[in-house]
Amino acid sequence: MPFLTEELWHQTRTAPRFDNVLALAPWPDLTGYGSPEDEAQIGWMIALISEVRSIRAELNVPPAAQIPVILVDVAPDVAACAAKWNETIRRLARLSEIGTAPAAPAGAVQAIVGHATIALPLGDFIDITAERARLQKEIAREEKDGAKLDAKLANPDFIERAPEEVVEENRERRAEAVARIAKMRAALERLARL
Repeated sequence: MPFLTEELWHQTRTAPRFDNVLALAPWPDLTGYGSPEDEAQIGWMIALISEVRSIRAELNVPPAAQIPVILVDVAPDVAACAAKWNETIRRLARLSEIGTAPAAPAGAVQAIVGHATIALPLGDFIDITAERARLQKEIAREEKDGAKLDAKLANPDFIERAPEEVVEENRERRAEAVARIAKMRAALERLARL
């Protein structure tokens, strides 16, 4: 790769800035290009998009659904950040709009992102009763599988006789099951508030 980079540099440079090899050239001076305010805004935007995507996945919102998000009683700087990055946030989180309100609407899933509370009114996009039933069924199935793994890992004969890789794989599967159960319980709690 370094050889290809060097060749591309010599073929595409517009002015002979360096007489020698690109790999030996000094790094560019980036002083003055950093902005803590912009970094904070981008960090908040990424956290917002991640949270919306997570809620959509947990509650089985159809991928094509364009849902609204409401920023609840937010500070002016957060509202300005949302307005500045509105198009990017809407596109990446598949949102129909980003609004603000003094209080969350009834039946909206709420989450905290940074210092802001967001609300997603999902009543029109998912069947809440069916989603609760699906989550309860999934939790029961995961708990049943987890109990089997617990019994296997509690068996001293299995621990002694099984190869270390198999024992470790079962421990990892149990940890993953616990994490999935926690996520589903959080989703169920969100639905309980609707």
